[in-house]
Amino acid sequence: MAKKQKEPDKGPSNAYLLSFGDTMTTLLAFFIVLNSLAEEQTGANLYTGTGSFIRVMNSLGLPGALSGDTTKNPIAKSETNPLYMAPDDDNNPPDANGSGPDANDDGLRVIDREQDEFDRFMNEMERLANVEKKPDTEGEAVFDFFNKLNPQAPYLSPAYQGAMSQVLPLLRREGYQVEVIVWATTPSPTAWTRATEQARSIGTDLGNMARIPAGKRSRIATVGRPWIDSVAKRPVMTIVCRRRSSD
Repeated sequence: MAKKQKEPDKGPSNAYLLSFGDTMTTLLAFFIVLNSLAEEQTGANLYTGTGSFIRVMNSLGLPGALSGDTTKNPIAKSETNPLYMAPDDDNNPPDANGSGPDANDDGLRVIDREQDEFDRFMNEMERLANVEKKPDTEGEAVFDFFNKLNPQAPYLSPAYQGAMSQVLPLLRREGYQVEVIVWATTPSPTAWTRATEQARSIGTDLGNMARIPAGKRSRIATVGRPWIDSVAKRPVMTIVCRRRSSD
């Protein structure tokens, strides 16, 4: 009788392997559980608790006096709550050496702090700089010019020189002042500096044209300013003629 042939080795068993569908089903169930747990992490659920936590909280307390069971009302012993009392200003006067928002603690009462800081700033500026009151203005006329200046000094073109000739007689009279304002082309430090230099040069040219002595050149004020109005058209130069009071 012939022997039964031994079946060939089939290799390791793959019975433990899950199919693709089973794997996706397991992952889906896992994420559903995680999502439900994430939704439960709210303040209300954490406070009330679920399951055994509720049962434990319902039976929380010290041993009862009669049945030996626990009571729902815990009994406080010797520990007491802390007392928070506001300081009494009548019995406890403020410390004279206490620190405050002021640099120097002079103990003075401040009603309006912004006004007090402004007054201190003005007093400090008066101490550091030579500040004097200017005479009152009795009349003022403003002339705006929109023609371009010369790119290099002298900046006054022939058209400007003709207009300036009407201002020169005022410079020779007492009580009059002429202010030259050159407006910066862009709101930048470079343009502002250039406008200031142009105004200074034009003021010097006006003094030379009017033949004003050096001691009376203060009648001509020069300044360079940025143009901050976004609606009105920016002039190139402005001449302000003022009549000062004699007092």
